[in-house]
Amino acid sequence: MSRSQNLRHNVINQVIDDMARGHIPSPLPSQSALAEMYNISRTTVRHILSHLRECGVLTQVGNDYV
Repeated sequence: MSRSQNLRHNVINQVIDDMARGHIPSPLPSQSALAEMYNISRTTVRHILSHLRECGVLTQVGNDYV
């Protein structure tokens, strides 16, 4: 697994954990806010959101993820 894939995997797990604990509101904060929260780039945030949507963890409603 590459370093960037490992980072994404770790952040994906953290986001899921934070959502389960109620540490992240629904709908999710903006990509910029998530990038700042997890100290990652917006590109990485977009990859993570896409992955979570594809796995059925998130649903996209307009521009928001819930």
